[in-house]
Amino acid sequence: MKLGKGSVLTALFTSVIFSSQVQAATLSPGEQVDRVVSWFTGSFNNSQQASTEPEVPFITMENCAANTFGGVVDLDSQYVHLEQYIGGVSLLRSAGYEFSPISSGVSLQVYSYSDRDAAIGTCDNANPNINLSNLANPSCDLELAYEPERFFGTNSPTGCPSSFPAPGSSVVSTVEITANEVNALDQFFLPDSSVFGTEIEFQRVATTNEPIGAIALLTLGVTGLIKSRYVKK
Repeated sequence: MKLGKGSVLTALFTSVIFSSQVQAATLSPGEQVDRVVSWFTGSFNNSQQASTEPEVPFITMENCAANTFGGVVDLDSQYVHLEQYIGGVSLLRSAGYEFSPISSGVSLQVYSYSDRDAAIGTCDNANPNINLSNLANPSCDLELAYEPERFFGTNSPTGCPSSFPAPGSSVVSTVEITANEVNALDQFFLPDSSVFGTEIEFQRVATTNEPIGAIALLTLGVTGLIKSRYVKK
């Protein structure tokens, strides 16, 4: 049988989809956790994005796999400590990430720290540890679906309750993780129906032994700049 052009394209498309599904199915949920943690850990920044989008600040991100203490942990779970800085020095956020295998792939639980100062600098230790008793409940959760080249997840449209930037707010998170990139979008929904947020496009960078520098709290001025640029009613 001779295939026409349309048939060839249809067959090719079907073959690609089928191959992707087969490849994705070859990794068990536990192996998917290993892969996403490997891809998610390391040093990242959004220098490429910041250079082409002046309204987006330069942000660095350091993620490290960590052992745990201070509580009961599922032995199948893996933990990652995250720190983000604006300009490399002004603390934007810090969080503990728990990756767990589930039947559909990977469950991601994101925890803020009850005592953030006690967690800062975790990745500077030779053997990073996360104190489970310092993880504030509830976590903000989403499921990561695996494809051969990426993990993707979102908790849209429900999101999670948030006290930032005002009590009664909520945040909807979307994340895409590949071997060398992490694209993350947090959209904040305020009680007055305002919405703000922008996707941050992180690329993996080589690690250095130079100190991060003085750590300062994120100023209201920077927060206001981001908010004013991305607020919509």
